[in-house]
Amino acid sequence: MSYQLELSFSPVNELINSLHTFLCKSWHKRIDLGPGWPQNIQATLSPEFADQLEQTGIDLEWKLLHLLAYVSPSKDSIEGFLIWLGQLSVGELYAALSPYVQTFPEHFGAVRDRQHRMLSEWNEVYFRHIDPAIVTALQAEATEKAASGELEAYEKVAALTNGFYFEPVNGLEKLVLIPHYHFQPGNIFYSYGSLTLCHYASRIEAHSDEEDEPSLHLYRLLRSLSEKSRLRILHFLRSEPRTFIEVVRHLGISKGITHDHIFNLRSAGLLSVHVVGETVSTYSLRVERIQEIEQGLFEYLGIEQNL
Repeated sequence: MSYQLELSFSPVNELINSLHTFLCKSWHKRIDLGPGWPQNIQATLSPEFADQLEQTGIDLEWKLLHLLAYVSPSKDSIEGFLIWLGQLSVGELYAALSPYVQTFPEHFGAVRDRQHRMLSEWNEVYFRHIDPAIVTALQAEATEKAASGELEAYEKVAALTNGFYFEPVNGLEKLVLIPHYHFQPGNIFYSYGSLTLCHYASRIEAHSDEEDEPSLHLYRLLRSLSEKSRLRILHFLRSEPRTFIEVVRHLGISKGITHDHIFNLRSAGLLSVHVVGETVSTYSLRVERIQEIEQGLFEYLGIEQNL
């Protein structure tokens, strides 16, 4: 049993993901952009738009917006996508999405109108002003990774997503990987029956003027090992996959603290995350990432490994 793997990117993806990142307040302290990023944007918003965003949740409507961005024939440009989205009739909305989903929000036309206005204003106040090199780098990432064919789909997905294994369950026919920038180091994934969309952290970093600045990827890896409980988690997962509840019981601490520890280890790529549909089923130790610790440190220090 296997699935087709596709690498995809359009500016519309990052437009939506940047707004997703702003709306997902629980992640503001976790994102690589830092908590100052949403604060700076908040200061530029009109009171009316700020209030609209405050009342917007990450729910079914949002899940369908990601799917619309994927199926749109006009996704190569933000302007083209917004025109297409705004002109769709309700019947055309259902026709575009019904091959993948059977559940739709009430008053779908009104939902679409609200999303169209929100994305249009977000583009005006924020997204069209970002460094164009970000979108260029994301496009290059998708093109380059699509061309590399050394690994089977299952392993290639794990390598690109920093440890996510999407199990080839019955019904899953296509997995689409879409690199993103704003929500790093997190991954965002949605299941639509035969189709799964996974927006993965591209590891594209802002330029630093400091020559000795370690990469965020290396720094996150080394920092993740600074807690004794995290080392205990790695030891517990060394022999077989375990569920989140099993990890909680083994540590004997709260679910919230355990979740934070697992988040840090996941973000560092030290855990294999086994995904069934939209559910993380189990975690296991990602041995190859352990082996990269020494190599990454030697490369940062500029020291030959054989010395």
